[in-house]
Amino acid sequence: MLSQNALITNTNSNLLPHLKEAIRNSNKIKILVAFIKESGVDLIIDDLVHALRNGAQIQILTGYYLGITEPSALYLLKMKLGECADIRIYKHTNISFHPKTYIFQDDHSSEIFIGSSNISESALRHGVEWNYKIVKSNGDEDISQFIDSFENLFENHSFKLDDEALKNYSIGWKLNKQLYRTGKEQFEQEKECLREIAAEAKSVQVVKPYGAQIEALYYLNQTRDEGMQKGLVVMATGVGKTYLAAFDSQKFNRILFVAHREEILIQACKSFENVMPDKSLGFFKASNINKDADVIFASVQTLGKDNYLNETYFKPDDFDYIIIDEFHHVAANTYRCIVDYFKPKFLLGLTATPFRMDNKDIFEYCDDNLVYEINLKEAIERDYLVPFKYYGVYDDTDYSKIDFKNGIYNEKELEKALSVGKRADLVFKYYKMFNLNKTVAFCCSANHANFMASEFNKSGIKAVTVHTGDGEYKEQREKAVELLKSGEIQVIFVVDIFNEGVDIPEIDSVLFLRPTESYTVFIQQLGRGLRKFPGKSCVTVLDFIGNYKRAYILPILLSGKNPMCRKYCSFVNVEYPEGCNVQFDLKLIDLFEELKKREKLSVRIGNEYYRLKEALGKRPTRTDIFEGSDIKAEEFIKLKKGYLGLLAQLGELNDEEKSWIGTDVEGLFYEIETMKMDKLYKIPTLRTFIKGEKLCKKVSADEVAISMKAFYQNPRYSVDMQDKGSKDYMNRTIEDYRRKAIQMPIYHINKSSNYFSYDEINKEFYISDEILKFNSSLLAKHFSDILDYKLRNKHAKLYKKIEE
Repeated sequence: MLSQNALITNTNSNLLPHLKEAIRNSNKIKILVAFIKESGVDLIIDDLVHALRNGAQIQILTGYYLGITEPSALYLLKMKLGECADIRIYKHTNISFHPKTYIFQDDHSSEIFIGSSNISESALRHGVEWNYKIVKSNGDEDISQFIDSFENLFENHSFKLDDEALKNYSIGWKLNKQLYRTGKEQFEQEKECLREIAAEAKSVQVVKPYGAQIEALYYLNQTRDEGMQKGLVVMATGVGKTYLAAFDSQKFNRILFVAHREEILIQACKSFENVMPDKSLGFFKASNINKDADVIFASVQTLGKDNYLNETYFKPDDFDYIIIDEFHHVAANTYRCIVDYFKPKFLLGLTATPFRMDNKDIFEYCDDNLVYEINLKEAIERDYLVPFKYYGVYDDTDYSKIDFKNGIYNEKELEKALSVGKRADLVFKYYKMFNLNKTVAFCCSANHANFMASEFNKSGIKAVTVHTGDGEYKEQREKAVELLKSGEIQVIFVVDIFNEGVDIPEIDSVLFLRPTESYTVFIQQLGRGLRKFPGKSCVTVLDFIGNYKRAYILPILLSGKNPMCRKYCSFVNVEYPEGCNVQFDLKLIDLFEELKKREKLSVRIGNEYYRLKEALGKRPTRTDIFEGSDIKAEEFIKLKKGYLGLLAQLGELNDEEKSWIGTDVEGLFYEIETMKMDKLYKIPTLRTFIKGEKLCKKVSADEVAISMKAFYQNPRYSVDMQDKGSKDYMNRTIEDYRRKAIQMPIYHINKSSNYFSYDEINKEFYISDEILKFNSSLLAKHFSDILDYKLRNKHAKLYKKIEE
């Protein structure tokens, strides 16, 4: 039996064991605290779950005061306790909220702890806190006053923490840096204690999710409850994607983890072993073939071969849970054949960036289901990653003399321009000026990397290269990493080989020695240096910038915003992640202004079109443009009043398509491309006109209703049905949908369209005869592509995947 001492000061006895015992022995639990942190919830969550299973009533009231309450703490409470616990938030933001009271009741008596401890590891275990314990029988006047006051706040001055409220708080939350500075010692002490707990847990093969992982797990559980079988999680490098996959999959029987680098597979195996020590683990790569383990870590190059993707080796349903790492590669044939072959209960895609490396659509491979996202800016502001100190250095290399085609500089010409002594001297000068140590430098080619390594070694700085070519200073990647960690070398010059899958938290500086041509690659390379490491407070970034195409987007890119979004087009007064510092040479500010004026949108659209065409190996569709371009698809469509008009200007139409120019077909396409869609209703309505390989003249209201019902049976479109009037949509009959179709999409299309009409008497919906004069399979393909584009565009906005 624990001591009944009235005063608890965390010296001889801390508050935690008192709370744990009280929670487990009570049938009514009322918690009133100013803030809740994940470290505190983690200490008492098992006890709360135990109490809940024993029938206890749990009420928790906390606040958003100073943003100290961590979203991950609230997600952990909701994930473990579900709707059985009533969790609320104090709603008066203009009134201070400082209570710290814990009320526990059983059938006969009540215990109250009142004092200074909120729910945090520090407050419950080792911080200087004073709490007083009151034990009295139920009905005592003092007890009644406490309970009445609690109930008043709970019922009249709070709001329920539902999913919408929690998500809104999480989106806007970031670490309170001022509070961190004033309480830095306590903050660091609490973090160190958490690290010790994690280390102790790891030593006995038990680890727990933390921070953003908890939030992602909450939404992964939710998405499966909604019937989804696939999902994508976007997490900045260093936040813990692999551990997230291990935590989420541990309740499934057989698990497949797919990646394209051996290093990723080995690291993943270690993480999974820590989370699920009782499962058997095995590799499926090269000559190391294990197909019987509970968890298999497979190389995409090996597993993707025809002689393995058949029932001799694996049945399509052999795995309950499949993880595809670096999911932005999934559109490649080697990945696609794996994703198409297997039929798991759930497929999870993981990536640090949702952007496609090859400009192909990746969202279709996860059913357009973006489950959770935390980008680089959010990860830095939540203190999951170190901040960056970025310096844009003016480089007088004249990129205008280098051939630029399809959005890419000619590699040989670029290599020649950058591999000169004058530029190497500039790089070395700034390297020494900033006194850099463990550095990764990104070059434009293997020869460029060899040249830079040679120049640095000549100047007394030990450097090696890592790439697929040859060279005097070339080292294998693993050896180079060990040399850098041990301090035997100071710099590794690489091309793209460190973009993904390699964790070197010791890196304290990154050099960009090549022009930024890909947003994705830039963010990946920047992320190489942002992992936390003892004694590392930030990463220093030196970016050598000349007059290359679109250099002016760098300030916007560093802010975490979309450079192609009009409201973020200015590079003046940009807001960077808190704690980060960004400086550009004054010459660069003038250069950015000049470059921005020089690059007309129409020219950029043309260059972007041809870049995509070359990358895809075919003429881009509207959907390809939406999925693969940094320029918004709307800009392509508006430029010539329709995508057909743009294709005509670019000389990309065949003879049949040329015959549509200036006709109602061109007008119809533009009308649908720009059609206003508050909801997705119009998509299944218009798709009803596609019969076989052509368009049909008319469809009945019943056919539209059947199309709508089938469309909304797909759980990925449930986001379109969140208003009060649509809550019962899964139970609606065909008659319900027919009524809705006539009232909504058919009515609005008929009212505003020049090419569709509705016969109210016969309940039939028509398309213009002038369109059907040109009816063909190609016409139907364009019609379908427009609907696919509109669906992806609107669906993405509903999920906030793109900027409005």
